[in-house]
Amino acid sequence: MSTIGRPALTELLTTLAGSTVLPAAVAVANQSGRPLDLPSDLPYRLVVVESTGGISRGRNAAAAALAGEVDVIGFPNDDTLYEAGCLGRVADAFTEDTDVVACALVEDGRPRFELPPSGLLDRISIWRAIEPATFVRSTTFHRFGGFREDMGTGCPSPWQSGEGTDLFLKVIESGGVVRSRPDIHVTGRGERRDLDADQLVAKHRGYARGTGYVYRSHRYPFWVRARIVAAPWLRLRQLDPSVRLATRLALARSLGRVEGLLGRVLRSRPTPRRGAR
Repeated sequence: MSTIGRPALTELLTTLAGSTVLPAAVAVANQSGRPLDLPSDLPYRLVVVESTGGISRGRNAAAAALAGEVDVIGFPNDDTLYEAGCLGRVADAFTEDTDVVACALVEDGRPRFELPPSGLLDRISIWRAIEPATFVRSTTFHRFGGFREDMGTGCPSPWQSGEGTDLFLKVIESGGVVRSRPDIHVTGRGERRDLDADQLVAKHRGYARGTGYVYRSHRYPFWVRARIVAAPWLRLRQLDPSVRLATRLALARSLGRVEGLLGRVLRSRPTPRRGAR
């Protein structure tokens, strides 16, 4: 995992210590810029590597630190929580032909995205899988070079999401198997945290750019691209109870996806000064 030093990381590491199946090892990429105060008496090996450049680079660095040591890699956020039986059920889900297992990320008592009840994910349904609740066979992860480091939260590009979907699409397009397991739950804290309205809108636009960029990179047909641009307006009431904020979020998502599909950021018009003609 990558961390910016949230206190919740200690809770995650402690919770893992109570898992019915312990992780072989846990690797943390420290992107906080300061030493981490972490538990020292954990019943598994804990590796900390220093990192910069965003979540994808951090996850890749953490995975590299465990190369050859683990069979399956999970990618929790630093405030994710696993139920006690989660890792054991994930291990059982990795049948011989399985490359990726997508579980349900539960926030506020319900899944963020509804996975298909069973079976395999395809190029359409793969968008319901999300990295903190997804587990990848180690050999598969390294064969595809891990996550693209020019995508994902904190990376030095406009594409602030999509690195997981990009990787999973590569697996599917090469004939690999991504298995849906909505019955296995991983707990998340949600996207908002302590963001104000302006920060939330900016975050959604950055995420939407990454979404559009993945649709561009993997050559989805025109009608699918058009649908993702229109989709936020069709789900306006689900974005926020406030009509004003929901409208801002829908616009940010649509514009961000257009930017990703174009492969460039659209310039905003400067706000005119008062009295200017």
